[in-house]
Amino acid sequence: MDSVEKRPFYLYSKKQITRNVEAYKDALESIIGYAVKANNNLKIVEYLRGLGCGSVLVSGNELRLALTAGFDPARCIFNGNGKLLEDLVLAAQGGVFVNIDSEFDLDNIISAARIAGNKVNVFLRINPDVDPQVHPYVATGNKNSKFGIRNERLQWFLDAVKAHPAELKLVGAHCHLGSTITKVDIFRDAAALMVHELVQSRNVKLIIEPGRSLIANTCCLVNRVTGVKTNGTKNFIVIDGSMSELIRPSLYDAYQQVCLLWFSPKWQRMQHIELVSPAQPGAELSTFDVVGPVCESADFLGKGRELPTPDR
Repeated sequence: MDSVEKRPFYLYSKKQITRNVEAYKDALESIIGYAVKANNNLKIVEYLRGLGCGSVLVSGNELRLALTAGFDPARCIFNGNGKLLEDLVLAAQGGVFVNIDSEFDLDNIISAARIAGNKVNVFLRINPDVDPQVHPYVATGNKNSKFGIRNERLQWFLDAVKAHPAELKLVGAHCHLGSTITKVDIFRDAAALMVHELVQSRNVKLIIEPGRSLIANTCCLVNRVTGVKTNGTKNFIVIDGSMSELIRPSLYDAYQQVCLLWFSPKWQRMQHIELVSPAQPGAELSTFDVVGPVCESADFLGKGRELPTPDR
């Protein structure tokens, strides 16, 4: 820890990233379009490109990042419900695929194609109104979502794309239901709807958009214990990391596994204790909230965790 210039820091495993990508390749005949929003670290993005992934992008900055990382524009998809005209022009100039999300988005894509002097390959983003049964903040494919085209408007969009053959070429359909989905039936229902509404050709290429399933189990946030305190009713382990580096517990009330590492001068090696493992014999266990230094009560990484008491 003392040799690291800045703390806290994220520590990644290239081997685990590779295993995750290979699992998708073994399971499906598809193009893997990495959802850059899951982790936009340039080195991670470059590594995934080297493993053969394409990229799915939701902002102009992600588009620029993907191009900087060396992605083939023809393996990039520009998504999002609020794409800016200048970013769409960059996508059109490079030959990036673009998702149509709304009427105004369609108008902007047509304008970008004219400015760039290129025909844009487009997808229609369908909102299938399927309940993904996840946290409402990461549900994107139900009828109340701000994303996509509702089914009764599909024919209008198909006609609008056909009316602009010099600017647009319809090459596919897109659907995003949400994140952390655990039931295969949910994907099956959405796929059946898309096939019924749009797909007429048997020569179909599948593009999948994994994000956290490629990255989430490959890294950990490494913090240092600043101190231990109590307010008389609750105990706290205060660390140098915070919600600024890991916002999911605060934003989604997500569970984040917390582990303690400490250096033992006697054994000259690192000791590792996990919540799911028993503590060392004689270790004093207490219940702690693990919190950061940000001046907000939402700044925590874990609450009510039974952990060995750190030295300080």
